[in-house]
Amino acid sequence: MRYAIFAAALVALVITGCSNDLMPGAVEAKGVVLLDGAPLEGATVIFSPVGDGRSANGRTDEAGAFSLGTIAPADGVLPGEYQVAIIKSLVDESRATEDPMAIQERTGQFPPSPPNINIVPRKFANPERSGLTASVSDEGTTELKFEIETK
Repeated sequence: MRYAIFAAALVALVITGCSNDLMPGAVEAKGVVLLDGAPLEGATVIFSPVGDGRSANGRTDEAGAFSLGTIAPADGVLPGEYQVAIIKSLVDESRATEDPMAIQERTGQFPPSPPNINIVPRKFANPERSGLTASVSDEGTTELKFEIETK
């Protein structure tokens, strides 16, 4: 009987804990990233707090839309002021000369990785230098918009 009560209490606690997808104290924050006027897919959006706080991040979808998460994806962000970084780069496969495993087998060492091609200008990779900022209120926001120009 004692175990049944304990199990029921544990199930109730787990269900209650899963009812809210946001981190405690966090609010929903969503937005969109445009690069030269077009939605930017596959970019990482990083919110770095001004002063004390926790950073948050999200990844853009095919429409350039993102939802921020602090601990888990899309679990929200703490209200406050943020400096923002946006990063997207691709590996330049054209600079890879040979299969990395073949090089490792032949030399005993892994070759250096091919260089990345920055899709978003490098200045946007550093939240302190990007010039991008955001303010998240106690109610949260779904209207964040970052427009980046490469020219």
